[in-house]
Amino acid sequence: MNPRALFTAAAAFNVLVGVPMLVAYPLVASLLGLEGPPTVWYHIAAAIVLIYGYAYACVARDPHRYRPYVVLGILGKLSFVAAIYGHWVAGSASGRCALLVTVDLLFAILFFAYLRAEAPMAPAAPGA
Repeated sequence: MNPRALFTAAAAFNVLVGVPMLVAYPLVASLLGLEGPPTVWYHIAAAIVLIYGYAYACVARDPHRYRPYVVLGILGKLSFVAAIYGHWVAGSASGRCALLVTVDLLFAILFFAYLRAEAPMAPAAPGA
């Protein structure tokens, strides 16, 4: 698995979702079936999406150095999945939102696979 490609794709996905959330609410609302004006929680979610996108870009640049970000990425992706799927099942989120967040589920699975496949490097022995 190529971590640079994986985390570059994850960063791009987050930017492609987060920027329109912040600057093009009417378009996002129509695409995802959102109703009413954006709330403060919507804007906080958009900011979090972009912050995680930056973290994925860091991992893409230096997978060893930013490896701890991958665990946070898994937790973040699964948190969004749980929240959106929960609201979808309850009838308060659209199927389009659930479909979009399925991409997050796929990324979480790939991030986990990356962690399992790429064991962390052991520190060098003293005097080595």
